[in-house]
Amino acid sequence: MVLRVVEFYSGIGGMHFALKEAHINSHVVHAFDINTVANHVYRHNFPDVPVMQRNIESLPITLFESLKADLWTMSPPCQPYTRQGLQRGSEDPRAKSFVFIVDLLGRLQNKPRMILLENVAGFERSDTRPIFLRQLVRHGYRFEEYLLNPLQLCYPNSRTRYYLLAKLDSNPRECSDSEAFPPSFRYSVTGAELIQPAAADTEGHVDFEKGVWNHEEVRQIDQFTENLTTEEMAPYRLKPKMLESHGYVHDVVTPEDRRTCCFTKGYTHYAEGTGSILQMSGVVGKDPMTLENTRYFTPREVANLMGFPPALAFPSDTSLKQRYRLLGNSLSVSVVSVLMDYLVHHM
Repeated sequence: MVLRVVEFYSGIGGMHFALKEAHINSHVVHAFDINTVANHVYRHNFPDVPVMQRNIESLPITLFESLKADLWTMSPPCQPYTRQGLQRGSEDPRAKSFVFIVDLLGRLQNKPRMILLENVAGFERSDTRPIFLRQLVRHGYRFEEYLLNPLQLCYPNSRTRYYLLAKLDSNPRECSDSEAFPPSFRYSVTGAELIQPAAADTEGHVDFEKGVWNHEEVRQIDQFTENLTTEEMAPYRLKPKMLESHGYVHDVVTPEDRRTCCFTKGYTHYAEGTGSILQMSGVVGKDPMTLENTRYFTPREVANLMGFPPALAFPSDTSLKQRYRLLGNSLSVSVVSVLMDYLVHHM
């Protein structure tokens, strides 16, 4: 059976690539995103998929009925839930489209049999989570929630994210608008070989940074980097002013290390908390960083660390800044592909 898939917030196609990596027999019947550049990249990689650049909430219900999707994939805007943000949750205007999708789910006759949601760690503490969970149980969905990190799959990149899997195979039940759904998160996936993190704290949270990143099974960074010539390296060198005044706030790693920080859309623009930089020789903290031995990771390397296959390609007219921003807004293909396989075949 070929699964009919609808991608909401499709970005550059992270969910689509995950479907392929998981070898799911599927057909993406429609993709939705409002980002012009992301859609340009998506069409470049998947030219046969219709991509709609419209506000989801402005579309008629008849369109979604006609798609007859088996699977919805979603990676809604994370800004309402990030630790650095105001954490306004469903009150944030950027959450409006997802709240619409939650409501849409209750009105559709042709409901998807499966749902996969990805968002930042922090979504699980928002008011949006119980709103979504109430809708799921009211309409007969069974769900599982996860907090996972690519480090667990031996990818040397720390990107802790919240994931929800749902399947339409339970009895609907009524629940009040105040039902809270106590946290019950999983840190491993049945049938997959994941490194187990350190024990959870009293609130059920796991410190992936301390519990996983130095595990000997995590691969070294140099397995994901490119061999660049001096000329090819030029666009990725740090500016002298940045190195002199902000070099100390960067997360600096070497090719032999087994962890990089989460790459965000602000990578190369801001120094702190946006991703690691690579010191190609010497010992971090002992040998000085120089313009010759220190550089940013390339977009291809960032994509590798996030589990994107070599097939991911950027159109030639996308700038370096745009590529970093798009990757920072994307997802860990390595983690999502494992969840896709479990959702479709084992859940």
